[in-house]
Amino acid sequence: MDFLNSYYRKLWWQSDTNLLIDLRKYSYSDKKFNEKDLNILIDTMIKKLQTFPKESDNQVLWKNDFKNHIDTIFKENIFFSGISSEMKDAFLISTSRFIKECKYFDSTLPFTDIGQALRNVWIINIFQEVLGKKIEFTSAILGYSLLYPYTDNFLDNTTISIHSKKTFNTNLYKRLEGELIAPASSHEEQVFNLISLIEAKYNRECYPNVYNSLLYIQNAQEKSLMQQGYKSIPYEVDILDISIEKGGSSVLADGYLIDGNLSDEEEIFAYGYGFILQLCDDLQDLKDDLVNNHMTLMSQLSGKYPLDTIVSKLINLTTHIIDSSTCFRSKNSSFLKSFIKNNCILMILFAITDSKNFFSKDYISYIEQFLPYTLRYTRNLKNKLMKKLNKLNMSLTDYSLDYIIMFLLE
Repeated sequence: MDFLNSYYRKLWWQSDTNLLIDLRKYSYSDKKFNEKDLNILIDTMIKKLQTFPKESDNQVLWKNDFKNHIDTIFKENIFFSGISSEMKDAFLISTSRFIKECKYFDSTLPFTDIGQALRNVWIINIFQEVLGKKIEFTSAILGYSLLYPYTDNFLDNTTISIHSKKTFNTNLYKRLEGELIAPASSHEEQVFNLISLIEAKYNRECYPNVYNSLLYIQNAQEKSLMQQGYKSIPYEVDILDISIEKGGSSVLADGYLIDGNLSDEEEIFAYGYGFILQLCDDLQDLKDDLVNNHMTLMSQLSGKYPLDTIVSKLINLTTHIIDSSTCFRSKNSSFLKSFIKNNCILMILFAITDSKNFFSKDYISYIEQFLPYTLRYTRNLKNKLMKKLNKLNMSLTDYSLDYIIMFLLE
């Protein structure tokens, strides 16, 4: 672990501050075409959901038609172009099983929390493809992925005291070590049940690295509490090391959950991939972190200096980590590297647009050419989609949106 932390700390400082993006550039007409295309896609999806029939026979026909529409999205959408039908089908099956199992585990779990956990399932599925393994869903993946909403949301809750969070972390650490302690609350009981799902898949004696990786991320979570509650100055707290360890250990655990073991080169890639995803998260959460006094590499510098340089380093590091990796065993490793890299960079660019006031005008102007949509459309997309979904929810009278989604997944 010390080696990986030191390795990525060195890579971070060596990362070029001059932005180097090798992505397609979009003209204004390209952007407007993509916006029109996405608007049609969203509106068509909403209308189809609104037409969910009452009669069971018609529901089956509706379901088949809806799934055909999903297939069309995968074929035509710019973010999924090039994905093989086998990979697409495997992802959809894994996604479907995960959502259903989430509801079986906790019927009250909101889809917002499921969506948060689903992102980790997709990371594991991508890693399975990277390693040339079968993309599949397991109980261990369910257990670990659901730990995100059950632990992260608890630790990020500003209404819960630091003392309570530390007590929870202490109990969680003991359970991760294998100690069968009694849960102190219903929340802890659910968390401990998730760990049991991992234990059902991986015997502790046969797969010690699975549990070592879970302890690594728990250590990182405890250190990350140092980021909460007050404004620190650079060098007062080693925010970089916390970011490396928290993000790196998270995806390292993902890797070990695939089949219990990783090679050295696979560990190196997993740790680096996790680090860059952590910084992406920090950029996406920038505004909330500032409000809640959560110190990250992004929030610590925002408002004092433009974030141009630090985000350029992030984009360049993303390119280096993925391009230089030697652990890709996929049938089409070249495509997979480009797919992962391009989507990571686009995720960063989208996050930039949401916090554009923290960047120089020249920087925003430069990165805008790589966005598939105009700046205004990109910034408003999330709110626009949420408004449409809320309106859809209010318009449904016979069945809830949750019911329709679960029916689609059957």
